[in-house]
Amino acid sequence: MSYQQFAYYYDSLMDPQFYNDYEDFILKHTDADFFLELGCGTGEIAIRLLKKEKSILATDLSEDMLYIASEKASSEGLCLDVQQADMIDFQVTHPVDCVLCLCDSLNYIIDKNDIIKVFSNVYQALKPKGIFIFDINSMYKCNIILDNYHEESHDEDYDFYWDVTNNNRGDIYHHIIINDRENNEQIDEIHHQKTYELDIYKSLLDNTGFTYEIFSDFDKYNEESERLIFVCRKGE
Repeated sequence: MSYQQFAYYYDSLMDPQFYNDYEDFILKHTDADFFLELGCGTGEIAIRLLKKEKSILATDLSEDMLYIASEKASSEGLCLDVQQADMIDFQVTHPVDCVLCLCDSLNYIIDKNDIIKVFSNVYQALKPKGIFIFDINSMYKCNIILDNYHEESHDEDYDFYWDVTNNNRGDIYHHIIINDRENNEQIDEIHHQKTYELDIYKSLLDNTGFTYEIFSDFDKYNEESERLIFVCRKGE
């Protein structure tokens, strides 16, 4: 499912340093001028790239996320180009230098055949030698870190509850409840994500035609990490 009401609380629950780390990582691995972002969420990465005088088309399946991204950019005097798009089925009118799919957005693509479609769409969207940067939750995170995970927080405005269940085969279900006392409403959403074994992603990228490097949590690859980051390159 795409983000619905929870989209309006997303930023308040995220650590800004995470986005700073991603900005540094992106700029370290590509000098691209024109970006396409899949699953842009609330626009945090896109807005940072705009401030670096990069051009970017920010896309997401969630209309709520796109509305928030556009409003945030506008509040900072920026014009962010946003568009609703499904990463399984999209095309671009002009090839781009770099495609981004971050913050475990790809983990919302459950079916392996749909991941193949995403990789193929991205490959077609890129210029020759173009860069594709995406991340996934690691299998270690799914099976160990998030095993029966529970988190909650409380302040004067709302209560937040996050419970995770998994099947130890890469499927994780996030159950999010927010009791918003200020606006007198309750948000109750379940999000399903799927991670495959690393060799499967490598095989799919190989078959698509990408060459790639793999990183962990913005550093060298490590099996016991939360996030795997792929920096992929299209051929000539």
